[in-house]
This record gives sequence, structure tokens and C-alpha cells, in this order.
Amino acid sequence: MCICLNCKYINVCKQYFFIEKNHKEKNININAFFNPTYSIINITYFTKSNKLFIEWDMIECLSFKEKPANWISYY
Repeated sequence: MCICLNCKYINVCKQYFFIEKNHKEKNININAFFNPTYSIINITYFTKSNKLFIEWDMIECLSFKEKPANWISYY
């Protein structure tokens, strides 16, 4: 699970923009300006019904500031 969902910076974070872009999300902030420190993205590959899926999740970030459910205001 991506820790970004509960981060204060979700609306302005360049790494979150990168993750959402790779998820092919349309509701992303193309004006993201915040560069997080030492963020780690986990990429998981899996197949379902002979189709390849890729899951992108931020699992570590030194810039993370907890703000539970902050992603709700993003969408």
C-alpha cells in the first residue's frame, strides 16, 4: 500500500505524481512542486488472466508527514 495516501504532501508531491502517472490516473496534479527526500518506490509485477499488471507503491519517504485520509481532499 502506498503511504502517500496519508501524507500531508500528497497534493504537491512529484513522486506521487510519478506514481499516479504510471498508474495511468487522470486526476493528478501536473503542477507538483515538492521533491521528497529519500523516497523508495516498490514495484510489483503480477499476472491475472494472462494479463501483466504493475503496482507502484511508495513504501518509504523521509519527507512523510502524517495527515490521515488527506488523499480524500485530492480527488
